[in-house]
Amino acid sequence: MDRFVRDETLALKPLYPNQHAYQAGKSVKKALHQLLVRIEKALDQQETALGIFLDIEGAFNNTSYEFMCAALVRRGVDHTIVRWIRAILAGRLATAGFGGDSKSVAVSRGCPQGDALLPLLWCVVVKELLARLND
Repeated sequence: MDRFVRDETLALKPLYPNQHAYQAGKSVKKALHQLLVRIEKALDQQETALGIFLDIEGAFNNTSYEFMCAALVRRGVDHTIVRWIRAILAGRLATAGFGGDSKSVAVSRGCPQGDALLPLLWCVVVKELLARLND
């Protein structure tokens, strides 16, 4: 599913240009290099450079299924695929055990850690935030 969404959907509607995940030829190293070039240019021209670093605590764990699926729809992902992704996310149980006792609860938001689709879902969600912040 990750490959389909990445290859089919992102090919038609790429992520935000300054977003480096899931884009050929882009990496953390390249992002840092671009940042340093901007800072050095500002310093050379005796300008002021302002950087804002945003750490969204619990982003993967707290993003609602509806918001993720709505972002996929806005990206043009087929509704059948979106319904399938929603069913996978909404059908999860979290179970904790201690001794011989265990408790299970339905998970109502977030993505499973380690899931191959998780980073792509977050990139699709955060793309809109990045566009707004840059504007």
